[in-house]
Amino acid sequence: MLLEQTEKNLISLANAEINTKYKIQKMHGAGSFNKRLLSLGFIPGEVIAIINKFGNGPITVNVKGNKIGLGRGAAAVIIVSEVM
Repeated sequence: MLLEQTEKNLISLANAEINTKYKIQKMHGAGSFNKRLLSLGFIPGEVIAIINKFGNGPITVNVKGNKIGLGRGAAAVIIVSEVM
């Protein structure tokens, strides 16, 4: 039962809200793309926040004190849960 509730609370970073903190749970990208995300600080367990979203354009994310811009496609492979 708890696992089912947790799975329902997972969203892609592309659907995350501005000014809300999220914890990275997993990534669904290809191997080399995941390595690139890891090198930028997108590590499972890391707490991040959405700074800006521009319509259907890029998303600005605060990761470890750094502002990083991601396209919607890149953000869609990062699965997060809201930090309460």
